[in-house]
Amino acid sequence: MKSNQPNLKIAIIGGGLVGRLLGWRLAKQQSMIDNGITYNINIFEKGSLLPPPSQKDKAAAFTAAAMISPMSELVASELEVYQLGQASLKLWPQWLKQLDSSQHFHQQGSLVLAHPNDIGELTQFQRDLNHKLRDQLNALTESEDLTVLTDRSQLEALEPSISAHFNNGLYLPSEAHIDHNEVLQALVSESQKLGIGFIENCAIEPDDEALKGFDILFDCRGMGLKSDVKNNLEKQDFRGVRGEVIRLECKEVTLQRPIRLMHPRYKLYIVPKPNHQFIIGATEIESEDRSSISLRSSMELMSALYAVNPAFAEARIISQDTNLRPAYMDNLPRIESHSTRFDKPIIRINGLYRHGYLIGPALVEQAIQRAQESCL
Repeated sequence: MKSNQPNLKIAIIGGGLVGRLLGWRLAKQQSMIDNGITYNINIFEKGSLLPPPSQKDKAAAFTAAAMISPMSELVASELEVYQLGQASLKLWPQWLKQLDSSQHFHQQGSLVLAHPNDIGELTQFQRDLNHKLRDQLNALTESEDLTVLTDRSQLEALEPSISAHFNNGLYLPSEAHIDHNEVLQALVSESQKLGIGFIENCAIEPDDEALKGFDILFDCRGMGLKSDVKNNLEKQDFRGVRGEVIRLECKEVTLQRPIRLMHPRYKLYIVPKPNHQFIIGATEIESEDRSSISLRSSMELMSALYAVNPAFAEARIISQDTNLRPAYMDNLPRIESHSTRFDKPIIRINGLYRHGYLIGPALVEQAIQRAQESCL
Protein backbone atom coordinates (compact mmCIF):
# COMPACT_ATOMS: atom_id res chain seq x y z
CA MET A 1 0.00 0.00 0.00
CA LYS A 2 1.17 3.52 -0.75
CA SER A 3 1.01 6.01 2.10
CA ASN A 4 3.33 8.36 3.95
CA GLN A 5 1.21 8.13 7.08
CA PRO A 6 2.20 5.67 9.80
CA ASN A 7 -1.34 5.75 11.22
CA LEU A 8 -4.21 5.88 8.75
CA LYS A 9 -7.63 6.79 10.16
CA ILE A 10 -10.46 5.05 8.30
CA ALA A 11 -14.18 5.66 8.84
CA ILE A 12 -16.82 3.24 7.58
CA ILE A 13 -20.33 4.68 7.60
CA GLY A 14 -22.86 1.88 7.87
CA GLY A 15 -22.52 -1.28 9.94
CA GLY A 16 -24.53 -3.67 7.80
CA LEU A 17 -23.09 -6.61 5.90
CA VAL A 18 -20.83 -4.58 3.58
CA GLY A 19 -19.57 -2.30 6.34
CA ARG A 20 -18.71 -5.24 8.59
CA LEU A 21 -17.04 -7.25 5.83
CA LEU A 22 -15.07 -4.22 4.69
CA GLY A 23 -13.81 -3.31 8.16
CA TRP A 24 -12.86 -6.87 8.97
CA ARG A 25 -11.02 -7.38 5.67
CA LEU A 26 -9.07 -4.12 6.06
CA ALA A 27 -8.04 -5.05 9.59
CA LYS A 28 -7.27 -8.64 8.61
CA GLN A 29 -5.19 -7.48 5.66
CA GLN A 30 -3.21 -5.12 7.88
CA SER A 31 -2.52 -7.92 10.35
CA MET A 32 -1.04 -10.02 7.55
CA ILE A 33 1.10 -7.26 5.96
CA ASP A 34 3.83 -5.58 8.01
CA ASN A 35 4.59 -2.34 6.15
CA GLY A 36 4.86 0.07 9.06
CA ILE A 37 1.37 1.44 8.55
CA THR A 38 -1.33 0.97 11.15
CA TYR A 39 -5.04 1.38 10.52
CA ASN A 40 -7.35 3.04 12.98
CA ILE A 41 -10.75 1.80 11.78
CA ASN A 42 -14.10 2.94 13.13
CA ILE A 43 -17.51 1.76 11.94
CA PHE A 44 -20.46 4.10 12.49
CA GLU A 45 -23.91 2.48 12.62
CA LYS A 46 -27.10 4.54 12.85
CA GLY A 47 -28.89 1.84 14.86
CA SER A 48 -27.94 -1.17 16.94
CA LEU A 49 -25.38 -3.74 15.86
CA LEU A 50 -27.75 -6.44 17.13
CA PRO A 51 -31.16 -4.91 16.41
CA PRO A 52 -34.35 -6.44 17.77
CA PRO A 53 -36.83 -7.80 15.21
CA SER A 54 -39.14 -4.86 15.91
CA GLN A 55 -36.58 -2.25 14.77
CA LYS A 56 -37.89 -0.99 11.42
CA ASP A 57 -34.81 0.78 10.05
CA LYS A 58 -32.22 -1.91 10.70
CA ALA A 59 -29.75 -2.97 8.03
CA ALA A 60 -31.20 -5.06 5.21
CA ALA A 61 -28.64 -7.76 6.08
CA PHE A 62 -30.84 -8.84 9.00
CA THR A 63 -33.92 -9.34 6.81
CA ALA A 64 -32.42 -11.86 4.45
CA ALA A 65 -32.21 -15.51 3.56
CA ALA A 66 -28.49 -15.27 2.67
CA MET A 67 -28.50 -17.49 -0.42
CA ILE A 68 -25.31 -17.56 -2.49
CA SER A 69 -27.08 -18.44 -5.71
CA PRO A 70 -25.52 -16.99 -8.88
CA MET A 71 -27.15 -19.56 -11.16
CA SER A 72 -30.65 -18.97 -9.81
CA GLU A 73 -30.27 -15.21 -10.07
CA LEU A 74 -28.86 -15.32 -13.61
CA VAL A 75 -32.35 -15.72 -15.07
CA ALA A 76 -33.62 -12.36 -13.81
CA SER A 77 -30.36 -10.43 -13.38
CA GLU A 78 -27.59 -8.91 -15.46
CA LEU A 79 -24.45 -10.88 -16.24
CA GLU A 80 -22.47 -8.65 -13.84
CA VAL A 81 -24.46 -9.98 -10.88
CA TYR A 82 -23.74 -13.56 -11.92
CA GLN A 83 -20.01 -12.86 -12.24
CA LEU A 84 -19.83 -11.11 -8.87
CA GLY A 85 -21.83 -13.98 -7.37
CA GLN A 86 -19.45 -16.60 -8.72
CA ALA A 87 -16.52 -14.66 -7.25
CA SER A 88 -18.28 -14.41 -3.87
CA LEU A 89 -19.13 -18.11 -3.95
CA LYS A 90 -15.37 -18.76 -3.86
CA LEU A 91 -14.62 -16.08 -1.28
CA TRP A 92 -17.25 -16.97 1.32
CA PRO A 93 -15.78 -20.33 2.44
CA GLN A 94 -12.27 -18.84 2.56
CA TRP A 95 -13.34 -15.85 4.61
CA LEU A 96 -15.59 -17.81 6.95
CA LYS A 97 -12.72 -20.19 7.67
CA GLN A 98 -10.62 -17.20 8.72
CA LEU A 99 -13.54 -16.05 10.88
CA ASP A 100 -13.72 -19.49 12.53
CA SER A 101 -17.27 -19.64 11.17
CA SER A 102 -16.86 -22.22 8.42
CA GLN A 103 -19.66 -24.28 9.99
CA HIS A 104 -22.07 -21.56 8.87
CA PHE A 105 -21.36 -22.09 5.15
CA HIS A 106 -23.49 -24.75 3.47
CA GLN A 107 -22.87 -25.72 -0.14
CA GLN A 108 -25.36 -28.46 -0.91
CA GLY A 109 -26.82 -26.65 -3.90
CA SER A 110 -30.42 -25.49 -4.30
CA LEU A 111 -33.64 -26.89 -5.74
CA VAL A 112 -36.11 -25.16 -8.05
CA LEU A 113 -39.61 -26.68 -7.93
CA ALA A 114 -43.11 -26.00 -9.22
CA HIS A 115 -46.57 -27.36 -8.50
CA PRO A 116 -47.85 -29.67 -11.24
CA ASN A 117 -50.22 -26.91 -12.41
CA ASP A 118 -47.30 -24.47 -12.66
CA ILE A 119 -44.86 -26.76 -14.45
CA GLY A 120 -44.74 -24.28 -17.33
CA GLU A 121 -43.04 -21.77 -15.03
CA LEU A 122 -40.34 -24.31 -14.23
CA THR A 123 -39.85 -25.11 -17.93
CA GLN A 124 -39.55 -21.41 -18.76
CA PHE A 125 -37.03 -20.90 -15.96
CA GLN A 126 -34.92 -23.73 -17.38
CA ARG A 127 -35.12 -22.31 -20.91
CA ASP A 128 -34.14 -18.82 -19.75
CA LEU A 129 -31.24 -20.17 -17.73
CA ASN A 130 -29.94 -22.27 -20.62
CA HIS A 131 -30.28 -19.28 -22.95
CA LYS A 132 -28.12 -17.09 -20.75
CA LEU A 133 -25.58 -19.83 -20.16
CA ARG A 134 -25.18 -20.43 -23.88
CA ASP A 135 -25.58 -16.98 -25.38
CA GLN A 136 -24.05 -14.78 -22.69
CA LEU A 137 -21.48 -17.11 -21.19
CA ASN A 138 -20.83 -19.29 -24.23
CA ALA A 139 -21.02 -22.26 -21.91
CA LEU A 140 -22.75 -25.60 -21.93
CA THR A 141 -22.67 -26.39 -18.24
CA GLU A 142 -25.87 -28.28 -17.61
CA SER A 143 -23.99 -31.44 -16.61
CA GLU A 144 -21.99 -29.58 -13.96
CA ASP A 145 -24.16 -26.72 -12.74
CA LEU A 146 -27.68 -27.71 -13.73
CA THR A 147 -29.38 -31.07 -13.36
CA VAL A 148 -32.93 -31.63 -14.59
CA LEU A 149 -34.85 -33.90 -12.21
CA THR A 150 -37.58 -35.84 -14.00
CA ASP A 151 -38.16 -38.61 -11.49
CA ARG A 152 -39.64 -38.56 -8.02
CA SER A 153 -36.82 -40.74 -6.71
CA GLN A 154 -34.27 -38.08 -7.74
CA LEU A 155 -36.06 -35.49 -5.65
CA GLU A 156 -36.35 -37.82 -2.68
CA ALA A 157 -32.66 -38.61 -2.82
CA LEU A 158 -31.89 -34.91 -2.36
CA GLU A 159 -34.73 -33.85 -0.05
CA PRO A 160 -36.80 -36.69 1.44
CA SER A 161 -39.09 -34.17 3.14
CA ILE A 162 -40.44 -32.74 -0.12
CA SER A 163 -44.17 -33.39 -0.59
CA ALA A 164 -45.09 -36.35 -2.82
CA HIS A 165 -46.94 -34.24 -5.39
CA PHE A 166 -43.64 -32.74 -6.63
CA ASN A 167 -42.20 -34.90 -9.40
CA ASN A 168 -39.99 -32.51 -11.37
CA GLY A 169 -37.36 -29.96 -10.52
CA LEU A 170 -34.00 -28.41 -11.23
CA TYR A 171 -30.95 -29.03 -9.07
CA LEU A 172 -28.20 -26.38 -9.00
CA PRO A 173 -25.41 -28.19 -7.13
CA SER A 174 -22.86 -25.37 -6.85
CA GLU A 175 -25.08 -22.95 -4.93
CA ALA A 176 -24.84 -22.30 -1.20
CA HIS A 177 -26.35 -20.47 1.75
CA ILE A 178 -24.98 -19.15 5.03
CA ASP A 179 -26.31 -18.71 8.54
CA HIS A 180 -26.34 -14.93 8.28
CA ASN A 181 -27.21 -13.85 11.82
CA GLU A 182 -24.37 -15.95 13.21
CA VAL A 183 -21.94 -14.57 10.62
CA LEU A 184 -22.98 -10.95 11.29
CA GLN A 185 -22.26 -11.46 14.99
CA ALA A 186 -18.93 -13.15 14.27
CA LEU A 187 -17.86 -10.22 12.08
CA VAL A 188 -18.36 -7.83 14.99
CA SER A 189 -16.60 -9.95 17.61
CA GLU A 190 -13.63 -10.80 15.37
CA SER A 191 -13.32 -7.20 14.19
CA GLN A 192 -13.22 -5.97 17.77
CA LYS A 193 -10.39 -8.40 18.47
CA LEU A 194 -8.52 -6.77 15.57
CA GLY A 195 -8.98 -3.33 17.10
CA ILE A 196 -11.93 -1.99 15.11
CA GLY A 197 -14.13 0.47 16.97
CA PHE A 198 -17.92 0.29 16.61
CA ILE A 199 -20.04 3.37 17.29
CA GLU A 200 -23.71 2.41 17.56
CA ASN A 201 -26.81 4.63 17.36
CA CYS A 202 -24.86 7.25 15.44
CA ALA A 203 -26.54 8.56 12.28
CA ILE A 204 -23.79 10.40 10.45
CA GLU A 205 -23.14 11.69 6.93
CA PRO A 206 -19.79 11.95 5.07
CA ASP A 207 -19.57 15.74 5.42
CA ASP A 208 -20.26 15.80 9.16
CA GLU A 209 -17.72 17.67 11.24
CA ALA A 210 -17.11 14.55 13.36
CA LEU A 211 -15.43 12.86 10.38
CA LYS A 212 -13.06 15.74 9.58
CA GLY A 213 -10.07 14.01 11.15
CA PHE A 214 -10.34 10.79 9.14
CA ASP A 215 -8.04 10.17 6.19
CA ILE A 216 -10.41 8.05 4.11
CA LEU A 217 -14.12 7.29 4.32
CA PHE A 218 -16.19 4.39 3.03
CA ASP A 219 -19.92 5.03 2.64
CA CYS A 220 -21.83 1.75 3.09
CA ARG A 221 -25.12 3.19 4.32
CA GLY A 222 -27.52 1.35 2.03
CA MET A 223 -30.91 3.04 2.43
CA GLY A 224 -29.19 5.68 4.56
CA LEU A 225 -28.18 7.37 1.31
CA LYS A 226 -31.76 8.62 1.01
CA SER A 227 -31.40 10.67 4.18
CA ASP A 228 -28.34 12.49 2.81
CA VAL A 229 -29.76 15.85 1.74
CA LYS A 230 -26.65 16.66 -0.29
CA ASN A 231 -27.26 13.85 -2.78
CA ASN A 232 -30.57 14.92 -4.32
CA LEU A 233 -29.54 14.11 -7.89
CA GLU A 234 -28.32 10.64 -6.98
CA LYS A 235 -31.42 9.98 -4.90
CA GLN A 236 -33.55 10.32 -8.03
CA ASP A 237 -31.84 7.18 -9.33
CA PHE A 238 -32.07 5.34 -6.02
CA ARG A 239 -34.94 3.49 -4.39
CA GLY A 240 -35.84 0.92 -1.80
CA VAL A 241 -37.39 -2.43 -2.74
CA ARG A 242 -39.55 -4.02 -0.08
CA GLY A 243 -38.76 -7.53 1.11
CA GLU A 244 -40.85 -9.68 3.44
CA VAL A 245 -39.71 -12.75 5.35
CA ILE A 246 -41.13 -15.09 7.97
CA ARG A 247 -38.92 -17.12 10.29
CA LEU A 248 -40.34 -20.36 11.66
CA GLU A 249 -39.29 -23.33 13.73
CA CYS A 250 -40.36 -26.83 12.75
CA LYS A 251 -38.65 -29.86 14.26
CA GLU A 252 -40.67 -32.25 12.09
CA VAL A 253 -39.07 -31.15 8.81
CA THR A 254 -35.45 -31.27 7.67
CA LEU A 255 -34.17 -29.51 4.56
CA GLN A 256 -30.54 -29.51 3.47
CA ARG A 257 -30.69 -26.71 0.91
CA PRO A 258 -32.78 -23.72 -0.25
CA ILE A 259 -35.97 -24.47 -2.14
CA ARG A 260 -37.31 -22.04 -4.76
CA LEU A 261 -40.93 -22.45 -5.72
CA MET A 262 -42.00 -21.16 -9.15
CA HIS A 263 -45.39 -19.47 -9.45
CA PRO A 264 -46.96 -17.26 -12.18
CA ARG A 265 -47.25 -14.25 -9.85
CA TYR A 266 -44.44 -14.59 -7.32
CA LYS A 267 -41.24 -16.50 -6.71
CA LEU A 268 -40.92 -17.95 -3.22
CA TYR A 269 -37.96 -19.40 -1.37
CA ILE A 270 -37.49 -21.53 1.74
CA VAL A 271 -34.04 -21.56 3.35
CA PRO A 272 -32.99 -23.78 6.28
CA LYS A 273 -31.39 -22.13 9.29
CA PRO A 274 -29.87 -23.48 12.53
CA ASN A 275 -31.99 -25.08 15.27
CA HIS A 276 -34.70 -26.43 12.96
CA GLN A 277 -35.61 -22.94 11.77
CA PHE A 278 -36.51 -21.80 8.26
CA ILE A 279 -36.85 -18.48 6.47
CA ILE A 280 -39.49 -18.07 3.79
CA GLY A 281 -39.85 -15.02 1.58
CA ALA A 282 -40.58 -13.58 -1.84
CA THR A 283 -37.94 -11.95 -3.98
CA GLU A 284 -39.20 -8.35 -4.31
CA ILE A 285 -42.06 -5.87 -4.03
CA GLU A 286 -41.73 -2.47 -5.73
CA SER A 287 -42.60 -0.38 -2.71
CA GLU A 288 -40.81 1.64 -0.03
CA ASP A 289 -43.41 0.74 2.58
CA ARG A 290 -41.74 -0.42 5.81
CA SER A 291 -44.96 -1.37 7.57
CA SER A 292 -45.65 -4.85 8.90
CA ILE A 293 -46.19 -7.81 6.62
CA SER A 294 -49.71 -8.01 5.17
CA LEU A 295 -52.20 -10.80 5.81
CA ARG A 296 -52.16 -11.62 2.09
CA SER A 297 -48.38 -11.99 2.00
CA SER A 298 -48.41 -14.10 5.16
CA MET A 299 -51.01 -16.45 3.71
CA GLU A 300 -49.16 -16.81 0.40
CA LEU A 301 -45.82 -17.47 2.04
CA MET A 302 -47.14 -19.98 4.53
CA SER A 303 -49.34 -21.72 1.96
CA ALA A 304 -46.22 -22.32 -0.11
CA LEU A 305 -44.48 -23.73 2.93
CA TYR A 306 -47.40 -26.05 3.64
CA ALA A 307 -47.35 -27.23 0.02
CA VAL A 308 -43.70 -28.24 0.30
CA ASN A 309 -44.47 -30.34 3.37
CA PRO A 310 -47.80 -30.47 5.30
CA ALA A 311 -45.85 -30.96 8.54
CA PHE A 312 -45.08 -27.25 8.38
CA ALA A 313 -48.65 -26.70 9.57
CA GLU A 314 -47.34 -27.30 13.09
CA ALA A 315 -44.44 -24.86 12.69
CA ARG A 316 -44.06 -22.07 15.24
CA ILE A 317 -43.68 -18.53 13.93
CA ILE A 318 -40.54 -16.94 15.39
CA SER A 319 -40.81 -13.57 13.62
CA GLN A 320 -42.33 -11.76 10.65
CA ASP A 321 -40.19 -9.00 9.21
CA THR A 322 -40.04 -6.44 6.40
CA ASN A 323 -37.24 -4.25 5.14
CA LEU A 324 -36.05 -2.21 2.16
CA ARG A 325 -33.25 -3.32 -0.13
CA PRO A 326 -31.15 -0.44 -1.48
CA ALA A 327 -31.20 -0.36 -5.28
CA TYR A 328 -30.44 1.89 -8.22
CA MET A 329 -32.87 1.91 -11.12
CA ASP A 330 -30.79 -0.59 -13.12
CA ASN A 331 -30.64 -2.94 -10.09
CA LEU A 332 -26.84 -3.06 -10.37
CA PRO A 333 -24.34 -2.24 -7.62
CA ARG A 334 -22.01 0.74 -7.76
CA ILE A 335 -18.63 1.60 -6.30
CA GLU A 336 -18.07 5.33 -6.65
CA SER A 337 -15.25 7.65 -5.60
CA HIS A 338 -15.96 11.15 -4.31
CA SER A 339 -14.47 13.75 -2.00
CA THR A 340 -15.92 15.23 1.16
CA ARG A 341 -16.09 18.97 1.81
CA PHE A 342 -12.86 18.48 3.78
CA ASP A 343 -11.24 17.23 0.55
CA LYS A 344 -10.96 13.72 1.98
CA PRO A 345 -11.48 10.71 -0.33
CA ILE A 346 -14.68 8.73 0.10
CA ILE A 347 -15.62 5.47 -1.61
CA ARG A 348 -19.30 4.62 -1.75
CA ILE A 349 -20.57 1.04 -2.07
CA ASN A 350 -24.31 0.78 -2.61
CA GLY A 351 -27.14 -0.63 -4.70
CA LEU A 352 -26.73 -4.29 -3.75
CA TYR A 353 -30.50 -4.71 -4.19
CA ARG A 354 -31.57 -8.24 -3.13
CA HIS A 355 -28.06 -9.60 -3.77
CA GLY A 356 -26.24 -8.50 -0.64
CA TYR A 357 -24.90 -11.88 0.43
CA LEU A 358 -24.52 -13.03 -3.15
CA ILE A 359 -22.18 -10.23 -4.26
CA GLY A 360 -21.01 -8.58 -1.03
CA PRO A 361 -17.55 -10.19 -0.71
CA ALA A 362 -16.65 -9.53 -4.36
CA LEU A 363 -17.68 -5.87 -4.06
CA VAL A 364 -15.67 -5.46 -0.86
CA GLU A 365 -12.59 -6.79 -2.64
CA GLN A 366 -13.13 -4.33 -5.48
CA ALA A 367 -13.58 -1.43 -3.07
CA ILE A 368 -10.39 -2.25 -1.19
CA GLN A 369 -8.50 -2.50 -4.48
CA ARG A 370 -9.80 0.91 -5.54
CA ALA A 371 -8.76 2.38 -2.19
CA GLN A 372 -5.29 0.86 -2.53
CA GLU A 373 -4.85 2.39 -5.95
CA SER A 374 -5.96 5.85 -4.96
CA CYS A 375 -5.73 6.38 -1.22
CA LEU A 376 -4.09 3.67 0.88
